[in-house]
Amino acid sequence: MEINGWFGPYKVRAFSWIDGERLYFNVQYYAPGQSMMKPPVWDKTVYITDNTAGRRIVYDFTDSLVNHIASMRLREHVEVTLTA
Repeated sequence: MEINGWFGPYKVRAFSWIDGERLYFNVQYYAPGQSMMKPPVWDKTVYITDNTAGRRIVYDFTDSLVNHIASMRLREHVEVTLTA
């Protein structure tokens, strides 16, 4: 399964990552009225362990996960994997 849509003010993409062991989960925030042709105000990516619990979090609790990632302070160029 794949997610590619809007959850509140956030553009979200999620899909199985190429390593087959994780799910890619990306959240982008665009300012109100901002053109999509410009880069987002911020862009956060995490990976989630690809197992039954991880898939349930991604596909059944997407909105909560998006809000959690939006509130996270992530350092640039640091790969974060959430394990469920």
